[in-house]
Amino acid sequence: MIRNVLKFLDVKVFEDEIRHYEVVDFIRENKLERTPVILNVEGSKVAKNFVCSREMLCMYLGIKREELCSYLANLNYGNVKVFNDFQLKEVDVNLEELPILKYYRGDGGRYITAGVVIAKHVDADVKPENFNASIHRMMLIGRDKLVARLVEPRHTYLLWRDAVEKGKDLKVAIVIGVHPLFLFASATRLPFGKEFEYASALMGGLKVYRIEDLLIPPSEIVLIGRITNKLEREGPFVDITGTYDKVRMQPIVEIDRMFTSEDFIYYSITPASYEHMVLMGIPYEPVIYRAVSNVCKVKNVLMTTGGRCYFHAIVQIEKVTEGDGKNAIIAALSANPSLKGVIVVDDDIDIYNFEDVEYAIATRFQADRDLVVIEGARGSSLDPSSDGKTAKWGIDATKYLDRVEDFERVT
Repeated sequence: MIRNVLKFLDVKVFEDEIRHYEVVDFIRENKLERTPVILNVEGSKVAKNFVCSREMLCMYLGIKREELCSYLANLNYGNVKVFNDFQLKEVDVNLEELPILKYYRGDGGRYITAGVVIAKHVDADVKPENFNASIHRMMLIGRDKLVARLVEPRHTYLLWRDAVEKGKDLKVAIVIGVHPLFLFASATRLPFGKEFEYASALMGGLKVYRIEDLLIPPSEIVLIGRITNKLEREGPFVDITGTYDKVRMQPIVEIDRMFTSEDFIYYSITPASYEHMVLMGIPYEPVIYRAVSNVCKVKNVLMTTGGRCYFHAIVQIEKVTEGDGKNAIIAALSANPSLKGVIVVDDDIDIYNFEDVEYAIATRFQADRDLVVIEGARGSSLDPSSDGKTAKWGIDATKYLDRVEDFERVT
């Protein structure tokens, strides 16, 4: 549960009550974008920014910032223990009583943004390896109804489509206020059914609780419901770029049961915030790391905040032969289809300091020799400059090995 990490964080608690549509302005006006907070939103506790930086994520894991990528790339799966003593209190279903926020004035409505949707194939056994866990934005449309954005062809969408084809609803648990590392695991692209085991590895063990035919992690709020075959307009909604995603017809989720902890803490992720970028971008770093390790000696990978932790990456290698930099570019772009640009640097460059990265470009890069451009590739639907296809680029800013002495830096 989210309350279990309060002892690790310097959380700012605000007692004065604000409205659900005032939260983003309050955060900005008080310069709290990178500060864990608990706010009083219409009488309920709302927590934000509990995983809003790379350093905070590393603190939960007990590692250094520079170790994060290789740590995640080499992490094994952990064990999951199932218990039957589910203890949250059942309350009447009324989603409108939860402090569900409207973030920006142009939003289509109030949105759950940190709800982890847990589901399995409709005919599968109740075993941890049969469950998927992923984060979906869900727009409030009634006391017991949400409309969920399901991205094709990701796992929840495929589970829902399979259920609909069998003439059934997809039963789900929506859990809010989970441990930040479980939230991170749910945001990570993994083979089907591995989110619980991955969360267990991150957390040093995971307990899940059975309720009906679902398994859920410790949570502040649990909603039990069904993703139906009925569709409703979803959006507009601000995505990672800080621009509005388009409106789509998406499936309605009907909520049948609702459970909360005593004095629950509702968790919220602000769209296009640092926390959004951490959860959406950092899980790609170990994917790129593993792909580049197949073609050269990779040292580290960083998704950049200027690229929204989604479109641009810096790859640090130990260059052994000419061509390593270009191979790294091709491997990185192949590993993450949403990636638009890659800068490859040597291991003497501080990838956390863009001034140092720019120095590498200025002194180790020639555009006619070291620029890679791939035209007409599939890009991300979140990129407003893309028309479905995008030009991807790579900058090889590594030293030329035949005159490496020319690049020696004064210390």
